[in-house]
Amino acid sequence: MSGAGSGIGAGIVRRFLDAGARVHGVGRRLDAVRSTAPDAVTGGTYVPHSLDVTDPVATQALTGELAREDPIDILVCAAGTNVTRRRFHQLTEESFDELVRTNLTGIFRLIHGTLDQIREREGDIVLISSISAAWPSHSGAAYSATKAALLGLARGLSRDEHANGVRVCTILPGMVDTPMLDRRPVPPPVEMRKLCLQPEDVADAALCAVSLPGRATIAEISILATRLQSLGYTQQATPDIPDGL
Repeated sequence: MSGAGSGIGAGIVRRFLDAGARVHGVGRRLDAVRSTAPDAVTGGTYVPHSLDVTDPVATQALTGELAREDPIDILVCAAGTNVTRRRFHQLTEESFDELVRTNLTGIFRLIHGTLDQIREREGDIVLISSISAAWPSHSGAAYSATKAALLGLARGLSRDEHANGVRVCTILPGMVDTPMLDRRPVPPPVEMRKLCLQPEDVADAALCAVSLPGRATIAEISILATRLQSLGYTQQATPDIPDGL
């Protein structure tokens, strides 16, 4: 489980633990990963790890360790980032590369490093993309590009691996109330955040995807915040909110 230290990833960790799973939580800051489920750490069902998914050597070391000592049957990739200066004219090669390395290449490495384990157990891969993969949004062109590429990666992966019994599900959430919203040029106001999706909503969708019998696959799930939609807030337009949100 990557991105386990906060937001959607932390929500998925807690939901899977509640369902009785043994979870390896991965994140850049070990203290944050541990704090996701502090009561479960000593119980042995939650194993926190410090890992920056942009580090190929560290990623290979961790996936190799799992293969030898505690192979996994489900991989959930929720690690992601964005930049504040995200309008196209504000992007630099460095900021664009940062998003690609975290949101796409890092996920490729995790999948590649654990695929044999998941094949052996006819397991599941769940990738957290974004509704911005399909629709223009305030997330910016570079973020949207990485999430659209992730969706393409998932579709190709599913085609290549379905004969090996591996199911692939991509979840495309709309606006979720996580710390990533604070990185927007103008963070959304409290009243708007109250209407957003919550991490546990995405977590429930992830659990549903891996809980179905093996004969069924949920390939893609799009989740939108009902009240945001009904009040006119969308990924494309946010009335009465400053441009650039």
